[in-house]
Amino acid sequence: MEQRSPDQLVEWAYDQFLEQAADMLAPEQIVDITLEFEQRGAVEATLPNADWSTELGEPVDMARWAEVWVGLLDHQDEFEVIYATFLLPRDQSENDVHIRWHRQQQA
Repeated sequence: MEQRSPDQLVEWAYDQFLEQAADMLAPEQIVDITLEFEQRGAVEATLPNADWSTELGEPVDMARWAEVWVGLLDHQDEFEVIYATFLLPRDQSENDVHIRWHRQQQA
């Protein structure tokens, strides 16, 4: 079982984000991403949150999955806005992607 590296997971999530963001996020969010991602944007792999078990239908196996966040950082390099979270399989033979889009509600 060959595992994806953190860099491969980040690249995969970012590619998925770019392909789908225009359809899944509010127009204002797309403007923010376009204007600010170069300076403040971040894509980071982390351990998966246990609440993904609802979508998986089973407990989240930390060795099998990775979570990737796509968003904008604040001045302290902490995520200020998260546009999407991805749950990606570490095993290169698996391609099952789970995405949570964090769409702003219009006021």
